[in-house]
Amino acid sequence: MKKVAIIGLAVLVVMLVSIVVYAQGPWGYGMGYGKGANIEEVKKFQKETLSLRDELITKRLELRQEYNKPTPDTNHIGTIRKEIIDLQTKIQEIADKHGMPGPIGCRMMGRGKMRHDGLMGTGCPNHVW
Repeated sequence: MKKVAIIGLAVLVVMLVSIVVYAQGPWGYGMGYGKGANIEEVKKFQKETLSLRDELITKRLELRQEYNKPTPDTNHIGTIRKEIIDLQTKIQEIADKHGMPGPIGCRMMGRGKMRHDGLMGTGCPNHVW
């Protein structure tokens, strides 16, 4: 009986510790903004990357439209995905230049998860870029 109680208590402790660690994880809002990011650098980053972020959104929509076609063109999908990766790389280089992690606010959340549209996702649907 004592053995079952000890095992149950151990499982409960592990669950509580996991909840606390998850709640305080680095994937919440503020990875870039809340932890000492320089406001002026954030503004410079946003201004410098505005056109790139606009183009990235357009490419993602274009990719979604291609996937929604009855017979998607895999060559076109590959081209769009490469363009998206190139844009993300350019934005990340600018974020690094300004001393910010990227994607801001979602750095650790699901990085590398495959989304339904075949892109590698950040797990954060409303991330800054």
